Amino acid sequence: MQFQQLNAFKAVYELGTVTAAADFIHITQPAVSRLIVSLERNVGFALFQRVKGRLLPTDKGQAFYIEVSKAYSAMESLEDCAKDIKNSHHGSLHIAAFPMLSANFLPKILGKLLKEHLNISTSLKTYRSEEVQRRTALQSCDIGFALLPEVTEGVTSISVECNCVCILPPNSALAELATITPEHLAEQALISCEKDDTQQLVDLAFRKKKIKQNQVIEVSLASAIATLVAEGIGAAIVDPFSALYASQAHPGVAIKPFEPNVPFRFFILLPSLRTRSEVIDNFIELFFSQAERSGISLTHSKI
Repeated sequence: MQFQQLNAFKAVYELGTVTAAADFIHITQPAVSRLIVSLERNVGFALFQRVKGRLLPTDKGQAFYIEVSKAYSAMESLEDCAKDIKNSHHGSLHIAAFPMLSANFLPKILGKLLKEHLNISTSLKTYRSEEVQRRTALQSCDIGFALLPEVTEGVTSISVECNCVCILPPNSALAELATITPEHLAEQALISCEKDDTQQLVDLAFRKKKIKQNQVIEVSLASAIATLVAEGIGAAIVDPFSALYASQAHPGVAIKPFEPNVPFRFFILLPSLRTRSEVIDNFIELFFSQAERSGISLTHSKI
């Protein structure tokens, strides 16, 4: 039983004549007749009887048409489903990330993605980087963002790097400078991050220049640094994502390049046993494009 046979049968049944059916499905009348005859031969019973020049369905033809209609309805449903899948990108996007990114930058990207793909299942959860790596290795999230010196087995990683910047309080005299160096900050109050790898590199940059830092307070959260800088307590050397948050939350805060370069490194982690979906690829693409639009220059390994 061929699709062309069923198509000819359906057209003749609904339109009543071979001529109308031939015009509708764009084949010749003899071709329609041959398809009907061959279909009747396949099913083993007559589908039509000719009455006063018209083809009228037999009882068995009527019963067969009902089943053919069901098949066509199912095909139309499949076409609609395919269109929905194409347009809405069904899937999941479960994200695990270290606090600094999950608090501000990632939610904005997720919001942009959800405006385009409303029918995906999503979550964004905050963990310490070691826990992000563990959950990604256990295949319990779709993508992870972690601050780590290296990654373990069970994950596919994209290494990402950028340079730290200096954020200055509103109306700081240093805001007139194009670039900030340790020498410029020798007499300035400084707000430092907890002693993670990045802060150790900042401290090293000052030691190499033999500049003693005037650290007035040590904090853990980017939001706390932003608030303290905005309140005029001091300047800070931070990653560009924290700096972006500070300038957005407190418009008076100035962002300046810092020299020597202090790298800020992190990893985008993917479960190694899963196939990467289109949704995940879209999110990663959005991450890098949003960073570029925000003035954050990122380098990364092969995606």
